[in-house]
Amino acid sequence: MHAAQSIKAQTEEQDRAKFLMVVQENEDNIFDQFLLEQQLREMGIETYRRTFKQLHSSLTTGEHERLILDGVGGIDVVYLRAGYQYCDYAAHDLDSKKCCDTLMNTRIFIEQHKVAVNATVSQQLATSKRVQTLLTSMTAEQLTRFDLTLEQAERVKGLLGDMRLVNEESYDFISTEDVDNWVLKNQGEGGGHCIFGEDIPQKLQQLTPDQYETWALMRRVRPAPRRTPALVVREGVADTVDDLISELGLFTVHLDGKQVTADGGYAGYLVRSKASTTTEGGVHSGLGVLDSLAYEDN
Repeated sequence: MHAAQSIKAQTEEQDRAKFLMVVQENEDNIFDQFLLEQQLREMGIETYRRTFKQLHSSLTTGEHERLILDGVGGIDVVYLRAGYQYCDYAAHDLDSKKCCDTLMNTRIFIEQHKVAVNATVSQQLATSKRVQTLLTSMTAEQLTRFDLTLEQAERVKGLLGDMRLVNEESYDFISTEDVDNWVLKNQGEGGGHCIFGEDIPQKLQQLTPDQYETWALMRRVRPAPRRTPALVVREGVADTVDDLISELGLFTVHLDGKQVTADGGYAGYLVRSKASTTTEGGVHSGLGVLDSLAYEDN
């Protein structure tokens, strides 16, 4: 809402702010998307859904670097629910030789305009596993470059997991380790991008040098499960899980580098839970569930 109003205020347009959600083709993970759109419409914002392929031939540049969507007009906010995986840019029917470049150029075209974008290319790169791996390899002194005191950097360093770049020595390294303590990850987002156990050395032997930078080795995190059984519900059926573990994500909202959430706090949270024996935790994939926080007075 803040982003839409901020961009719209910079124009002379009198119509309602417009929100564009970029989605995958044949998207079936839509429920939270529709809830978001409904909330935005109740706040007076027009919402639209398009795939990268649809946007390829329907975006133009208006006055004052305005992003124009055919049949709609000036766009104020672009929210990407696609574009986090290489396959999102595949469009062989548009250009068989440069199928991915075509839609990647559409993504770049969006960010060349005066429009609020989440997430930007820079944001994606900053949170990529490649950057995570480089950060974990830095010393506390090197981490102070991010406006941390040495004391703060040492605390952060103690929280970072052990990650290693994949290179020619990775196979020799993993052969001397307990492979169950490691996971091999590629740069993909979401579930299905991790390799475990004895499959790790096999995959490492299959990689070519030009593929090394798209993978990383990470020491597995083994959080303690809940002390009491918990009920999880899927498709209206309750099931008991004895070893439930949860991950908590806190969200803040920033616009032009400034936090806009009230009192500098967080905008909301998300809890995702799964059985400790499950290696993938995706809710959409059916292996994890949405959860909530509860206060327990001991």
